[in-house]
Amino acid sequence: MVQTFPSDSAAARRYRWPFAGLLLAAGLLQLALFAYATAPGLASTGDSRYYLYAAHTLRETGHLLNPDGTPYRYWPPLFPLLLSACSSLACVRLLHGACLLVSLLLWSWLGRRLLPAGRALALPILLALNTPWLLVSKFVWAESVFLLLFAAYAVAMWQWLHTARWQWWGVLTAVGILLPLQRTLGLFLLAGVGAGLLVGGWRRLSARGRTRLFLHLLISGLAGVLWQWYALLVAGPSRYHPGRGWGQLLSSAADYGFVLGRWLLPLPVSGRTLLPEFAWAAGLLIIGCLLWPRHKSTSAETAAAYAPEALPEATSTTLSNSQAEPDFRLQLMLQTLWSASVALVVLVAALTVFAQSAAGIHDAERYASVLFAPVVVLVLAAWPARAPHWLGAGLLAVWLLGAAVRVGHVAQELRRVPPMPVDSFAGPGPHGQGVGAAGE
Repeated sequence: MVQTFPSDSAAARRYRWPFAGLLLAAGLLQLALFAYATAPGLASTGDSRYYLYAAHTLRETGHLLNPDGTPYRYWPPLFPLLLSACSSLACVRLLHGACLLVSLLLWSWLGRRLLPAGRALALPILLALNTPWLLVSKFVWAESVFLLLFAAYAVAMWQWLHTARWQWWGVLTAVGILLPLQRTLGLFLLAGVGAGLLVGGWRRLSARGRTRLFLHLLISGLAGVLWQWYALLVAGPSRYHPGRGWGQLLSSAADYGFVLGRWLLPLPVSGRTLLPEFAWAAGLLIIGCLLWPRHKSTSAETAAAYAPEALPEATSTTLSNSQAEPDFRLQLMLQTLWSASVALVVLVAALTVFAQSAAGIHDAERYASVLFAPVVVLVLAAWPARAPHWLGAGLLAVWLLGAAVRVGHVAQELRRVPPMPVDSFAGPGPHGQGVGAAGE
């Protein structure tokens, strides 16, 4: 059966207005959930105090400092820089809400180009009902901006693969520089992107495409590597320590297996302890295998439909040597999202063994929040085209219902979290973190 792509002109016209309506409803729903959960105010944890104090010292002295007076180094510097431009917690709340909304819009736009038209209709609603984004937006954390940066990065990557324009390469590289300066996880995402593009597309990329790809990865990762070098070796003693052993790696893999499984299935929070760790770790491996983008050929008519709607100059570029440009680029983009997701999970799990990195399902859901949209896109793309329509519709209904119940419950729980005092913007004290995957 031939895979139907959203850029098919007939399908695009048929689903254009339903998609626009669902996108509008999803945006309003997401903002309503965010407004409800954060109405009492944003909350903080220990790292929030460091972020806000560094922003305060930057405004007052021009230097990023920790509360004890030492140089700020435990997290990348971009988020304190953004906070220093905010005058109040209300401004930070507005920043978080805007990041959520724009992230939803960008991923929905991209999903409409990566997914069959009918499946793309579900993407905005699934994104609006996702718990991880709502969770991280409640706290003064760097994740909300990080979500936006990765969404912009994915869109720029898609546009560059299609057009090979140097302007999109510039946007892609500029956002790539910011990713590891916002969160260290940005380096892990860049590593996964590089692996996906080099392994999946190296032979089919032209010499110019390979050169631009190499320069992009080099330039994007350089700022993040320099910051880590400064933070780990220059600003203070190393935070690395002897490994905690393979047991910690297994435990972290189990945490991520449970978190990703709970995104897809209505699992109770007690499920993490009901099964042994190796079972959840095996579940993580199974999810990764099932989401791997398998090659799906396109008809000549469908492939040709890329040119008139989205890629007017694609045939005149030299980014790729492939003769089946749309099929190659679609497959390469999905593989890149998959490799970025795998790299982040694997490297973060490994980091819990050798560094003072938090572990557990609380932090697993927080760190993996940036992967929610790619995982949903990969799930929708991996659904077999020959599966009965009623089966797909039924599973989607269960998925949406489970997501709605969970996000509603978490929104109520987040609303009860003690907010930061409005006069503590310069350096709030930490509150306990007991929400999200384990706090329900």
